[in-house]
This record gives sequence, C-alpha cells and structure tokens, in this order.
Amino acid sequence: MLYICATPIGNLSDISIRAIETLSRSDIILCEDTRTSRYLLDKHNITYKKLVALHEHNENKIAEKVLSWLQDGLIITQISDAGTPGISDPGSRLCNYVKEHGFKISPIPGACAYISLLSVSGLNTPHLFYGFLPNKKTSRVKIINKWQVVDYAVCIYEAPHRIIECIEDIIETLGENRKLIMGRELTKQFETIHKGSATKLLDFILSDTNQQKGEFVIIIEPEIIVTDENCITIEQINTLKLLLTELPPKKAVTLTHKLIGGNKDLLYNYTLEHKQY
Repeated sequence: MLYICATPIGNLSDISIRAIETLSRSDIILCEDTRTSRYLLDKHNITYKKLVALHEHNENKIAEKVLSWLQDGLIITQISDAGTPGISDPGSRLCNYVKEHGFKISPIPGACAYISLLSVSGLNTPHLFYGFLPNKKTSRVKIINKWQVVDYAVCIYEAPHRIIECIEDIIETLGENRKLIMGRELTKQFETIHKGSATKLLDFILSDTNQQKGEFVIIIEPEIIVTDENCITIEQINTLKLLLTELPPKKAVTLTHKLIGGNKDLLYNYTLEHKQY
C-alpha cells in the first residue's frame, strides 16, 4: 500500500492521529526534504525505519523503486515539506505510476494552505485552485486575464520574492478595485489574513517589509455581471473575449449579439474598457 499523507503547513500540532499512526508503521517514508521531515517526525516521537528523498527532480526514478518496494509487501508513505503532497508539490507522477501497475493508494487527509484560507474567507461560491502562476510576466498576465469576469473564486500560491509583482499584475489586468484575500504564513506565529481591494492590499504589503516574507495564498474574489436586459452576462463576455482574439471589436460584438444576444452598446463599451483583448 502507498499512502499519501498530509502534514502541517506551519503549526506542528496540525497533524492527525491517523497520520501519526501511518507514519509510525511505514517501512519507508518518502520526503521532499529529509531534514525538514525528520524534524516533524522527532517532534511527534515517531520512530521511523527509513527516509528517502522524493522531489521534483528524482520523482520518476524513485517511483520505479517504490514499485519494487510495494512488490515486496512494504508499506510506503509519501509526505511533503508542508501540506498535502500533489497539491503544488511532488506526488502526481508517483501516484500515476503506482496506479498503472495495479497497486492501491490511500490518502491521509490533513492541512492544505489554500483550503485553510478559503475556510475563513467568508466566500460561499465555487472556487478554482490554480497553484503557482508562471514566472514570466507575459505568461502570468495571460493567465490572470482569464479571470476578468468569473462567478467563482480563484486561489493561487505565491512566493515572497514575487508577491509584489503578482499583485501589480492583478491590478494591471483585473483592475485596482478587484477584491482579494491574502493569507501569509498561515497557522504560524506571524500569520496574516488581509482582505480588501487589490490596490489597498498592495499598499498594505509595501508599507511593511515583514508582509513581504513567508509563503502566500491569494484568493481572487468572483467578479459577476448580473444577468438582465441592461447588463452583460458571463456567457456573453466569454464569447466576446474568444471572438476578439480573431476579430476586430465591431465584428466581434456583432457576432456575439447574433449568437447569444446582448446589448450591442454594452458589449462594445466592454471591449473599449478591456483593450488588452
């Protein structure tokens, strides 16, 4: 059996009884960083038999070894440095490889950074988890641009050295008033949860260098256009955006109107306000 086991994202007390029991009886524990995992295991007095490093650079190689260990009847558990493996962490290739060869995989659920922030966000909408945005600005803006008008929240992760650039790109693409929720160093001593417009959030981060440190979760709140005869629907916006990639504004507006209706003046005004399309 291969177990995929969640570990705390900061506060070491956030570990389940089942996780401790599973780690204690595992023959081999796969760790993103053995030093980090050894500290966690020692804190909970977990006696381990063997630790093996599994990270993004050796996952394929270790997956082959895991298969042979499972064939020998060993109990294998994978953990990451923090949170749930496979959620913006190594693990997906290992799971696919093990499943393809007919072995069982069982999740040991627990902490997850974006779920933790979502739980205190006050939002009651569907959500999309994207993970880390691309490193390059052009690629990053292209992704963010897709969330102009959505009826769901978008959850992303960001590193401290890119957090300012990330918020600036959101302002540039989604507007200075787009509502955001930031979670920094969740469950740790200097945990910060801050909610407000993109501009105010950027000012908050810039005003205190301490707010530029640690690991970040950002939730981009939904931006919904109410459906009635004087407003643009989400379906009309998405159709218009698609057509604008190939057609000039007037033709895109006309074709959108023919396909799914909508007020031509409102549609055209929308294209003028979002010229990046």
